Amino acid sequence: MRRPRRAHRNGGRACALPCDLSEPDDVARFAARVVEQTGKVDVLVNNAAFMPMAPLASITATLWRQIMTVNVDAPFLLAQAFSAGMIERGWGRIVNLASSTVWGPPPGMSAYASSKMAVIGLTRALAAELGPHGITVNAISPGLTRHPGSAANLPPEAFDALRARQFIPRTEEPADLTGALAFLVSDDSRFITGQVLNVDGGGFGF
Repeated sequence: MRRPRRAHRNGGRACALPCDLSEPDDVARFAARVVEQTGKVDVLVNNAAFMPMAPLASITATLWRQIMTVNVDAPFLLAQAFSAGMIERGWGRIVNLASSTVWGPPPGMSAYASSKMAVIGLTRALAAELGPHGITVNAISPGLTRHPGSAANLPPEAFDALRARQFIPRTEEPADLTGALAFLVSDDSRFITGQVLNVDGGGFGF
């Protein structure tokens, strides 16, 4: 178990636990260990994603399944695991990361865009089911965000093209999402659920 240094420097408590989101059994073990370490989980943020670019003709059934397993199955399994405790306590926040790619997917993103549209459907369905228990479920839909994973897997031209189409003409960074996330997990958003908040500089997709 690793303990994130920044959280501890700022007076918080945190730990980092490994999990293979493509393995349902590992997701179950991870959820159990998180509860063991923390005692309870009030906020779940489903942020991990697998986003390879591949033209339609080259997407194999195996690759399609890998994308859906990480991007759709894992958020479902984690919500299922952690919502039980939230229901018992009558309070909880679940935030799923969708993508503004679904509104204007570029070539080569059919599997990824499909998975993120499924995340939006999952968000709406969970909101309907968990709302009576004091749990809100919303989604944040970012644009193309530069981080080590996206920078390694996407060409610079992808970032340049999107930046030129945004109302705010700069590349999105992870820090651009934190304010929206803080709002959605707070009591200020207690009457907001089942919604998709686009945080993409006004780009609304590629």
